Amino acid sequence: MKPSQRMHGLVQHINAVAQQLGLDMLTVKKEYVFRTWVTISAPLTYAVFGVYWGFLEARRHWLEGIKSSIMLGGLVSGSAKLLTILLRHTPIRDLLHFIIKICEDYEQRGVDFIHALNFGIDRVYKIQRIIFVGYSITFLIMLLMPLVLLFYKGIRITVMPYEIPGLSIDSNIGYGLTYLQHTIPEVVGGIGFYLGDMLVLLALNQIQTFADIFQLKATALNDALERKEHSRYVCNVGEYKDFNIQALLMDLINWHQLFVDYCELVEKIYDNLIAAQVFAASVSIVICLCVNLNEFDLISAIFFLVSAYSMSVYCIVGTQIEFAYDQVYQTVSCLSWHELSCEERKLYMMMLQRAQNMKIIVLLGITPLSLGTALQASELDFCFGNLLAKNNI
Repeated sequence: MKPSQRMHGLVQHINAVAQQLGLDMLTVKKEYVFRTWVTISAPLTYAVFGVYWGFLEARRHWLEGIKSSIMLGGLVSGSAKLLTILLRHTPIRDLLHFIIKICEDYEQRGVDFIHALNFGIDRVYKIQRIIFVGYSITFLIMLLMPLVLLFYKGIRITVMPYEIPGLSIDSNIGYGLTYLQHTIPEVVGGIGFYLGDMLVLLALNQIQTFADIFQLKATALNDALERKEHSRYVCNVGEYKDFNIQALLMDLINWHQLFVDYCELVEKIYDNLIAAQVFAASVSIVICLCVNLNEFDLISAIFFLVSAYSMSVYCIVGTQIEFAYDQVYQTVSCLSWHELSCEERKLYMMMLQRAQNMKIIVLLGITPLSLGTALQASELDFCFGNLLAKNNI
């Protein structure tokens, strides 16, 4: 399959997932159907019942109150993903079409560009399989474990960390209705987490693909500059050969400008979503650690894995983007610029200056999106959770 066909299939898959939630990403006009309102109601119901139940439980004991808020981070990140999709529907749709168009244009420029595009698409598919398997396993465990404990041990636990006022889980009808109500936000949340992550990670991974295309263009320019240098030793005096250097340089500069604009556009669209995802996951890790260091709680242990898993994926991709920025800078620095004319050197210097000052993705203007941030956050989470557990605050 051509890279454009593969990318189109990937975008269609993401849109099919979005349609399950009533969020068609490729439609020109955003429409609110029944599924859309069900999706919007999921975080609202958890916010209402979860906060109310957490307040009641906190009055009994502080640990019970914390148990009721273990999914608060999921509420924040899920709400951020939903709001981003609803409020920035048009730029997200345009971004998806732009990615497909790039594949259609550059798959016609030779085998090297096809390999670069396919390599980038393979990278997205690997991430897609990782997050799909991770979310599927954890959310299925969270849904099925209460039923397993009920049938084999007679223990009644809820899927979500709250009970509905007026429905007692000690009765069969009350427990059944509570389980059904909990299933809706759980399923919507699982699909929504997967959808939001795919949209963000697809856009972020294209930065690496664009960096690979930039390197191919720079290699073509460098080859022309080397041929120009070599021609001076074999050409007659006064003889001039045009190696199309200016056209190759302008093509490289235009692509670098597109690369910079694309990075800024992705950050503008998804900055709040990425920040909410990482910080909410960090808060969830603290809460789940605090609960499990006092006494083992199954739901919080599973949600701890979900939070740590999602935060790690984002931060690892952020580190790979930093490597892509370094790759672009090193590619620009290694050009045989001494073979350029005076006017061409001025253009080259402008590109070099921009490559030296690439704007990295920063979470709320505080810390960069990188693996180092994930490690620092994990260390702080463990220390803070251990402190709370030891002092019984």
